[in-house]
Amino acid sequence: MRFLVLSPLLLLGCDSVSDVVAKHRAGVEKTFAALKALGPLVDAVPAVAEVKVKAAPLVLEGPDANAMFIYEDDLARPGQAQPVHLRTLDSAPLLHCGSLLSKQVYFADSITRPMPSVVESYLAACARLKYVLVIREVDWATPRLSLETKKFVSGRYRAEVLAVDLQAGELLAVFPVTAKNEESVMLLDGDADHSKRLLINLESTIYSAIREATRRAFPGALPLSAR
Repeated sequence: MRFLVLSPLLLLGCDSVSDVVAKHRAGVEKTFAALKALGPLVDAVPAVAEVKVKAAPLVLEGPDANAMFIYEDDLARPGQAQPVHLRTLDSAPLLHCGSLLSKQVYFADSITRPMPSVVESYLAACARLKYVLVIREVDWATPRLSLETKKFVSGRYRAEVLAVDLQAGELLAVFPVTAKNEESVMLLDGDADHSKRLLINLESTIYSAIREATRRAFPGALPLSAR
């Protein structure tokens, strides 16, 4: 008697990673094409302090998410990270989608094995994307340390976030983001890499500043800060 050995994926009735990628490829590629088309719209927006055109039900996290962050530098090639200063984690979902479509791996992660359910979550979110928050850097200064005084000059970050209705190609709002190092950042004696510690701290403050500015511009888009 011969026995039929079934794959665990078949026994569970699950799609493979390849199946999930194939299912969502057209939808994600449509999103990427819409993002590329935003270039002229974003370029045409002058540097402004702040403008609120209209409210929109942006949701950035959870099962009902319909919006994502992307850097202006990435618009020409969505899903492929271009060089920016201290890239925020909030820009990662679109990069995961690009990496999954091209390599079937998570962005910048060659160790973690993609799970079909997680891949489904990323790609479905990219395919249904309705709003996008484009981060446009305006000013940047790297934090500096005086080896004599053991004091530092804070780094500086200033950007504008352009909220766009991706499906309509319509600008919804522009709002500013500013960040600098926390004064309380600890520089320990014997720590050979003070510069790295300062950059990590600045990265953290940029992440928080972008999220807080987004909450003010679009209440309900993100959970309330725990701080």
